[in-house]
Amino acid sequence: MGKLKCKCGHIIVDQTDNLEYKGYILPDVFVDDVSLNLTNNIDSLLDAINNGKRIEWIKKHFNVPPYPTDLKESSMIHDLINVTDKTQDIFECENCGRIAIEIGKTNKFKFFSPESDDNKGILNGN
Repeated sequence: MGKLKCKCGHIIVDQTDNLEYKGYILPDVFVDDVSLNLTNNIDSLLDAINNGKRIEWIKKHFNVPPYPTDLKESSMIHDLINVTDKTQDIFECENCGRIAIEIGKTNKFKFFSPESDDNKGILNGN
């Protein structure tokens, strides 16, 4: 996304990881698809390892290079969890607390206002 201008005028910046004002939404209609895809990928990874085709599996599922081929399986499973095209971005304006939710995968956002001023920081993990 890069930058998003809130209704209050504040610029919401998305140019790094681990932002306290960013999150992801997985619509319920996609939960079964994401779960099935993940479990199928884990099963196919295990099968590839058992059949001596680990490198081929990595090349099929990730962009090699730059994706490393010497990672632990747990790291690859972590990456499989994070690689989904079914989530939508959600941001909280640090200035006014408005929530911006991506409309589908359009990179366009709809804003929602909090009912009170004490709602700031709802995406910071606390």
